[in-house]
Amino acid sequence: MFLTLPTFMGFLALAVIPFLLERFIVIGFTKPQEKRHALYYLGTPITSLLVYISFAALLGHPMIAFAGWVLVYGGFTVVSNLKNGVLGEPLVAHDLETARHLFIYPEFYVDYVGSTRLLTVVGSFVGTILLSYIFEPSFASMQSTLPTWAAWALGLIMWILAIAISGKILGSFLHPARARRIGFTFDINTDVARFGHFPLMLFYASMLMNKERSPALSVKHQPLSHPGTKPDIIAMQAESYFDIDRLYHLIPGHADHSWQPLNALRAAGAATGALTVPAWGASTMQSEFAFLSGTDNAALGIDRINPYQRAAYTGVETLATRLRAAGYHTICVHPAKKEFFRRSTVIPKMGFEEFIGIEAFEGAARFGPYVSDKALGDEMEAIITRHKETSDKPLFLFAITIESHGPWDAGRLANWLDEKALEEADPSRDRAFALFRKHMDNVLNLFTRLGPNASTKRSDRPRVLALYGDHQPACHELFAKHGFEDRAVDYILWSSMGDIQNPGKLAVHELGSTTLREAGFEGLEN
Repeated sequence: MFLTLPTFMGFLALAVIPFLLERFIVIGFTKPQEKRHALYYLGTPITSLLVYISFAALLGHPMIAFAGWVLVYGGFTVVSNLKNGVLGEPLVAHDLETARHLFIYPEFYVDYVGSTRLLTVVGSFVGTILLSYIFEPSFASMQSTLPTWAAWALGLIMWILAIAISGKILGSFLHPARARRIGFTFDINTDVARFGHFPLMLFYASMLMNKERSPALSVKHQPLSHPGTKPDIIAMQAESYFDIDRLYHLIPGHADHSWQPLNALRAAGAATGALTVPAWGASTMQSEFAFLSGTDNAALGIDRINPYQRAAYTGVETLATRLRAAGYHTICVHPAKKEFFRRSTVIPKMGFEEFIGIEAFEGAARFGPYVSDKALGDEMEAIITRHKETSDKPLFLFAITIESHGPWDAGRLANWLDEKALEEADPSRDRAFALFRKHMDNVLNLFTRLGPNASTKRSDRPRVLALYGDHQPACHELFAKHGFEDRAVDYILWSSMGDIQNPGKLAVHELGSTTLREAGFEGLEN
């Protein structure tokens, strides 16, 4: 009989152990005080059994299935806590889709997880599989009169169908409106505290199968209207940019520190200010989508965590589509692999006629591990020159920097400068932040080059520049040490048509319209 006492005890253990593991899940830098929802107690054993049965159907052996279960529950616990330690939020279902990024940019992840940990986990799992195949009979050989391979294939097909149907049903039940009524906020820390880490994986994955999208994505704007010569518009999303004086002013003895490159831009007529963004430490796509679409990230429901996973595929109106309809040529340039965050598919869908990636930077200078902002500036100037030689259309150029991407480990810039001297000269006396600050100097040099310093080299078409940070750098310990708790980044706006009246603190989804207004477009919504 299949349901023997040992089998029953095994399934009971699989249902109970996850409740113990949940106690090891770290939630946020400061754990939210949330009461567990009833779905936590229902979802925890169901999720655990689904994981085990899925491995059992796929791999066909009891102990291999258990090894898979241990890999998922143990591995997710460790990786989730590592992610939380850096970014202040646990692992969620959306992160599973980004696992493909391990093969695109392994250094973005392996450097944080550690190659030794990764190899140990993978090696243990592979070793367990080999031992189990040698010494353990399969489910199919124990249960079926069919040939073993046929019984295994039939069981796997039936299980895949069952999972797909169940996922669709659960996803339909947890549609956006009902999910919010139940208590889902789509703030990761709050939802993990309420519903549990492992059940939330199941709930979020099911919601992603629901095709209903946020009504906020269906908003249509009036066509853009401009009374005169339309200026070129250059927008830059600068990796982890923020006004570093906001930190330095909290460090004893540095309350009057002045970041000279930024002050020079202000003297040249640039407006600067704080910018609220949905992301912190990572999740670039949240701020990027909010800027381009003009949509408040909080209004996206399940898509707020990764808008590029689903929302951006649905024909969203963006800054690029609006400017393209107004006669602009639209180009996006990013000196990195275009497949990251699926930008190779997403960026054209959001209205860009050209998307220039790492292929244009072969042999380009680097500053640290990545293409330098100086090399990015060279390419941007070349793009502008080529455009002016072949077209009389105004240009919308959106650039995404990468030079300052973390982590900022010792030795990162050793081939370019004296890191020890840089650390000693920095008010933070922190090696990582001193290296990061050097990258911030470079991004301001890029802005100055394309803005105030470019005025004598430009044709008679005006130019408007906008720069903003996608999120703050993942420097939680340093920030906490000095009481720096503000999660906002900063923006810079400059126009060749004259000084800009400072618009004050903005949200990133408002910055696009603000830029259009400074470019002279009329009839924009408030």
